[in-house]
Amino acid sequence: MYFITVLNDVITGLHAGDIGADFYGTPYYGHNRIEVPRIDGIRVFDSIHYYTHDWKRKTDYQLIDGGLISMPEGYVREGDALRRMTKEERIIAGLDEPQPGFKVKNDEIVPMTLLERLEAEQISQDEYNDRITSENENELQRRLAELQTPEALAQAEIDEEFAAKRKKQLVALLAVKQQAGWPIDVKWPAD
Repeated sequence: MYFITVLNDVITGLHAGDIGADFYGTPYYGHNRIEVPRIDGIRVFDSIHYYTHDWKRKTDYQLIDGGLISMPEGYVREGDALRRMTKEERIIAGLDEPQPGFKVKNDEIVPMTLLERLEAEQISQDEYNDRITSENENELQRRLAELQTPEALAQAEIDEEFAAKRKKQLVALLAVKQQAGWPIDVKWPAD
């Protein structure tokens, strides 16, 4: 015969033998005894409420639904089962930190802006200034190059109105370097 000992609805022991045995002087003295068809699959320290009427352990999913256990951290439900969260899911759930240079926004992992990285002390002020300087100098060269294509030069040769507009744009772009904040703080002219 198989039986379990129970105290305050918690299984304290798994036993085979005489259910009426004297447990005086043992850790099971005074515990309730419940006959079970088998003891395999029954776990000590589980609540008896974790089991069905025929002593099969309920799934974690059923235990969570029944409010008997809470959802374990780092797991998600997938159908009738629980699975470990992926690294990305853990970051989005706030369990792990994203890699430097990234943040969670709208349930997605996205790159941080340079300013956000500076504010989070992931880069120094000098690194920030160097990168902004490089970006702004590259942007100036890109904008100037757009006005210097062979097609733009040819169009300026044959269209005075286009040439005047192009010249005005060139003057505005070159004036950017005269701004007080150049090359860190730049206000680009409207196209």
